[in-house]
Amino acid sequence: MKRPLSIIGGLIAAAVFLLLQILPAEEVSLPNDRAVITTIGTISGKEEKISSVSGEKRLIVYITGDDGRKVMLYMDNAEYKLPLGCTVKVRGKVRNFSGSRNPGEFDSYNYYRILKIKYSLTDTEVLGIGGKEDYLLEKLFDAKMYFEGILDSTLSCEDAGVMKAVLLGDKNGLDEDIKDSFKRNGIIHIMAVSGLHISIIGMTLYKLLRKAGSGIAPAAVPAIIVMYIYGVMCGMSTSAFRAIIMFMVHLGADIIGRTYDMLSALALSGIMLLCSQPLYIMHSGFLMSFGAVIAIGYVLPAMPEVVREGRLKIISASLSIMLVTLPINMSFYYTFPIYSVVLNVFILPLMSVLLLLGILCVFMGAFFIPLGSVLGIGCHLIIRWFIVCCDAGNLLPGNTWYAGHAKIWQVLVYMLFLTVFVVLKSREVQLFLKARGAKEEKIRQIIRVRYAFLAIGLLVLCVRIRPNLRITTLDVGQGDGIVIETKTANYLIDGGSTSKKKLAKYQIIPFLSYNGIGKLDAVIMTHEDEDHISGIIELIDEMKKSRGSVQIANLVLPEIDESAKGSGYRELVKKAVENDISVSYIGRDDMLWNRDIEIYCLGPRKNMLTDKPNAYSTVLYIKKGGFSGLFTGDVDGEGQEELRNYIKENRKEFENLTLLKVAHHGSRYTTDEEFLKLIKPKVALISCGINNRYNHPHKEVIERLEKIGAKIYITAEKGAITASVGENDIKIKTFID
Repeated sequence: MKRPLSIIGGLIAAAVFLLLQILPAEEVSLPNDRAVITTIGTISGKEEKISSVSGEKRLIVYITGDDGRKVMLYMDNAEYKLPLGCTVKVRGKVRNFSGSRNPGEFDSYNYYRILKIKYSLTDTEVLGIGGKEDYLLEKLFDAKMYFEGILDSTLSCEDAGVMKAVLLGDKNGLDEDIKDSFKRNGIIHIMAVSGLHISIIGMTLYKLLRKAGSGIAPAAVPAIIVMYIYGVMCGMSTSAFRAIIMFMVHLGADIIGRTYDMLSALALSGIMLLCSQPLYIMHSGFLMSFGAVIAIGYVLPAMPEVVREGRLKIISASLSIMLVTLPINMSFYYTFPIYSVVLNVFILPLMSVLLLLGILCVFMGAFFIPLGSVLGIGCHLIIRWFIVCCDAGNLLPGNTWYAGHAKIWQVLVYMLFLTVFVVLKSREVQLFLKARGAKEEKIRQIIRVRYAFLAIGLLVLCVRIRPNLRITTLDVGQGDGIVIETKTANYLIDGGSTSKKKLAKYQIIPFLSYNGIGKLDAVIMTHEDEDHISGIIELIDEMKKSRGSVQIANLVLPEIDESAKGSGYRELVKKAVENDISVSYIGRDDMLWNRDIEIYCLGPRKNMLTDKPNAYSTVLYIKKGGFSGLFTGDVDGEGQEELRNYIKENRKEFENLTLLKVAHHGSRYTTDEEFLKLIKPKVALISCGINNRYNHPHKEVIERLEKIGAKIYITAEKGAITASVGENDIKIKTFID
């Protein structure tokens, strides 16, 4: 009750969260994708991004409409200066943000909806510009570009990218490998403009003015103005806004002679952000930023005294932050960097030095570039140290915990038990117990019980029940990728696409992380076409970067004649050998052993000689109890004929098949009528891309499947398709309803 604002803030956050669970967020009417439209808006933001195609910088302009929402404009050849504050009329091609189509996949649509950005326009043409320029905003943008130019001139490309992120909140120039390494090791938070910047820049300015003889108010007001301007220049992220509001409250308390309360100031900034955009409660950056401060304000005081004092204070603070942010990691990223608590001990003490050196580098470089470059050496050494720490973390075994997705009820139960852990250590509870006549020993026993609450909460949060048998056909666009999970093993059949780039990074690994899969017992390549192996190659390449990447125990390939093996086949074998992945070969009548399921290979025949990869495509037959599933890759031609003949010879075994993965993305040249009459599948899964150039699946195949009464599911329509096999039934769940 001493912090009424904190209570109000907590109630508002809880109410917003519950309402969003009950009531869907407002949907915004959007134009058709790729439609050419004309729109008008006020220029409210600009940034420079590096094109992923050309590698060149391109200007991104944000315009805000009458509804308060933004449109992102890609300006390739801007003929106008486009000052901030002006009104602009543009024409361009609509690119709507895509939602996730697989569990764990990043949801661009929801991310940009939270930021109030409706869609983007490409091939943008400016039709007219008017209105009055916002002089302050435009000059701040120019200043930011000027500062970035100094960093580019005084530092190497990699170091400049890091310093732009640290000093100016601009991650567009950040090296992708460095960013991934920082994220993998749990130190990506150093890239956010937050409380550290405010404490160094703002408080330093305030204290200097005070020492120069200024009164409290004359010193506080300029410091607040400078920090607000700095926040606007850096883009005013949620973490920056929170830190600036807390800084303003801190100095405001000094002005009126009141005690500053960190948690009340935190609550005020949270209320302001949620009032401006309630969807922030579903934003990982918002939750991480506020969670870290809550951890320091509430959880850290509840930690044992032995780790709260002296040299262990940083570790204690890191542990506190970990306890609060763990459910956020499990809800948004599904993994946790095990050694991040220790790594932050070597990183955080140097952040103040790095920030000061970066500021001096920009300041001195503005007068004399070589002088800025000298100071840049200090920045370089610290950044190198950060990278060395991350490289060490990448080499450590088990550096990433694949926790899997936490359900809402698990998070709520954990937060309840964490609250009990904190409350039982509070002074108020101890005074209450003493007032009730409790003896000191009894009070200590009650306080010790809180560790049991914390342990139970962690157990509830972390428990994951393995499925008996779960088969997921991922939406990989035009390609194949099937994950099979059992209680004791996980398999991947194919993993490739011709329509999606970086398939492993953006679809396969997020899905595996979502389901808590850090190891694949076998990756089975049906054949070597790009739309079946591109993601597998990426998975193996990821293993080189860190021992915390998804590990592949075995690579299984079709056993064919040496002359039938193409470049893709040989490249996979080479990469597997280089990464100590066991390589196995299978053909007809071979079996993959697993105590939970039976996996038989029906094709190709061993040492098959063919110049057509589809013909030798591996065909797998999976059985568990009353369930049977046939996975056919892209088998066609000679391979399809041999499969049909094999099934004819063993007709009773394959009658009334439970599930069929339709061959070759539903091509008319496979899955013929005779074949379907032999197996009569109850469920048919087709993996293909939206509006693919092959027009898969072909209507002839759909008609054949409908004729035998199969229930058809297509990834292009339904996203990822999951079949959960029970003792006596099978449940199909599509990611998109």
